Amino acid sequence: MDEEKNKVIKTALDNEGFTDEKIKDELNTIVAAGYDTTAISIIYCLLLLGHHQDVQDKLCRELKQVFCDSEREVENEDIAKLVYLEAVLKETFRLYPVVPVVARHTDVDLKLKKHTIPAGCDVFVVTYAVNRHPMWGPDAEQFRPERWLDGTAPTNHNLFASFGLGRRGCIGKTYNMLSMKTTISHVVRRFRITADISKLVLQQDMLLKPASGQHIILEPRKD
Repeated sequence: MDEEKNKVIKTALDNEGFTDEKIKDELNTIVAAGYDTTAISIIYCLLLLGHHQDVQDKLCRELKQVFCDSEREVENEDIAKLVYLEAVLKETFRLYPVVPVVARHTDVDLKLKKHTIPAGCDVFVVTYAVNRHPMWGPDAEQFRPERWLDGTAPTNHNLFASFGLGRRGCIGKTYNMLSMKTTISHVVRRFRITADISKLVLQQDMLLKPASGQHIILEPRKD
């Protein structure tokens, strides 16, 4: 079985041209590109949790169920249990995608339902707008993590474009989710978060950043 598995791996490496050097470059890209994007997403998540105390309380209850009153590290088996935290993170990514615009270049004619984009065009997909499309429902502008758990989120996965779409989607998506779950779980277990997201002013450079400061207060938890 191991010999057969090694043959499959070798064939994949030969076909794709993944040398050790290329694999290292890909990993460096994930870590380097994920540093700023993850840090900014954490700020948005803390702002939303601090502004929506009911969501923060519900998340705190889930964390207590998983960790009790322990301050231990997050283990692999904990990740799958943090269901509501994952919904909170997805809703954060939906409302505030760190990469608000994705560019693509067409090398062939692209036929849509009513139009055709000719080859040789530069196409820009505004992920910020896609994530707030009316197909998300009348509460598309609202922070409601429950939509990811109660079946009201759109079944069309292309309407959630925070990590890009298709084969060119973000290779660091899993890394981002794991690091976010770990960080947010530690913060919420230790601190009560207060924030006012109405003061948030966005600035778009390469990334979508909070230009107005964070307006986040962390106080040691007493509950």
